[in-house]
Amino acid sequence: MTFTCPTNLYDSVYTTTKQCRERSDIKIDQDSIVRFLDNLTQESWDKHSVANGMSFPLKFDSLEQEVNILSLIDILNTGHGFRKELHEDSDRGAFETIVFGIMSFHISSSATTADALSKLTGWEVGSHFGITMQKDVPSELAHVTISKPSVASKLAGQLQGVLNETGRVLKEKKFETLGAFVIDAAKKANGSGEKFAEILINTFPAFQDYAEIDGEKVYVFKKALLLSSSLERRFGATEPIFAFKGLEKSPIFADNVIPTMMVHFGILVLPESLKHTVQEDGVTTVEESYRLRAAAVDGCREIVEKANLKGTEKIGKVEFGEKGMSPCDLDVYLWRAAKEPQYRKIPRFHCKDTIFF
Repeated sequence: MTFTCPTNLYDSVYTTTKQCRERSDIKIDQDSIVRFLDNLTQESWDKHSVANGMSFPLKFDSLEQEVNILSLIDILNTGHGFRKELHEDSDRGAFETIVFGIMSFHISSSATTADALSKLTGWEVGSHFGITMQKDVPSELAHVTISKPSVASKLAGQLQGVLNETGRVLKEKKFETLGAFVIDAAKKANGSGEKFAEILINTFPAFQDYAEIDGEKVYVFKKALLLSSSLERRFGATEPIFAFKGLEKSPIFADNVIPTMMVHFGILVLPESLKHTVQEDGVTTVEESYRLRAAAVDGCREIVEKANLKGTEKIGKVEFGEKGMSPCDLDVYLWRAAKEPQYRKIPRFHCKDTIFF
């Protein structure tokens, strides 16, 4: 079944996530928003809210080659549910594992053409991404072990599925690489970050991040929105096709980190039915994860509204610049602040049954 992106993409995300949060009985504590903004310092905001886009100390032969690498990293930006297993195997987290794998393709000059992606095997993916595919476990016989698929091998299978599917779509659309498609999409978007994201979502299932919850659709579209922002930050000043306008209105890129931080700050107040998700080793169903991510999108929208109040209504002392705080700025701040020692130990919910975050 062909998926069609809703019209007015940003508004559709904001509307459906707000409705989902309300149906889920997740509250937004206004006093906690004020407290968060009052306690926010200029030093902390300036340190964590600036993202220059993904840039690597590598030599690229063309714009298409670099865009291809960045786009592959984005479309595979998943695996948070395997964080524990990945750290045990390689001391790399989920995002670091994805970057490591795509860099492996580039450095080894392994093909990432549409045809090559469509034919990748699970074992090839495991090799490039450094994922242990088999584990030796004790058998019923003394001193005898047997080899079984590792927990993380499920992630390798998910990555393979996305890469194979992406390759097939590119072949159908007559594009040699994902980078070539993304450049063409940027030209067709004619400067609109929202339109660019729509093209991605309408074309690739791996960007179609939505669910039906309580009989209603909930749109999140994390990876498509993130790629729009990342490419604008990386190339907007040098490549006119990526100088997207309107990104200050884009919703956040909701994963498991942002909701966790918002619960920690008291901004999101969960009902009893969801409190287990933010306890140690909190496992969520796909449905529960959409409820939490939707609440984060709506909660960040409200934070931004309060942060941009002017004059006597202004909250806190931080200056957010001429354009004010944007949801993307807030997303980057919360995601990067979560890496600080005082926040790293906060339990994060996780779901192994998704390719969307």
